[in-house]
Amino acid sequence: MQLIRTDNGILSNPLRLLIVLAALIDLTVGAIWLSAPEIGLPAFLWPSSVPPVLMRFIGAIIIGNGVGATLVARWGDWRTARALFAVAIVYGLIVLIALLYDLLNGAASPLFWGYVIVDALFLFPLGYIYWQNERGSK
Repeated sequence: MQLIRTDNGILSNPLRLLIVLAALIDLTVGAIWLSAPEIGLPAFLWPSSVPPVLMRFIGAIIIGNGVGATLVARWGDWRTARALFAVAIVYGLIVLIALLYDLLNGAASPLFWGYVIVDALFLFPLGYIYWQNERGSK
């Protein structure tokens, strides 16, 4: 069983299932951020105050990614997944670098070291899948 893709550019079923899981997580987290001003985002989820307008902005972006992941899972080929994977990698790298900079300079709560670890754990498989599919699509 191949996790990455089949020879014809169709995403494998295990990878599509992982993308569905990512879509569900994005849609749930996005909905929480979007409705955070009404439900009161718990302080343990974010260590600093976030204005309501920014909460909705963050929620909308995350929901947009969830919808994109849903479409990628539905269509199931690398051509439709390529852009979403590239966005996730760029976002993940920028957040990783920015957070490390702020953490090492004492400008961010130590709680964000957990986010750095989670971000890095997602970046490696995303990068590998992207590399494997781009290498195989030539």
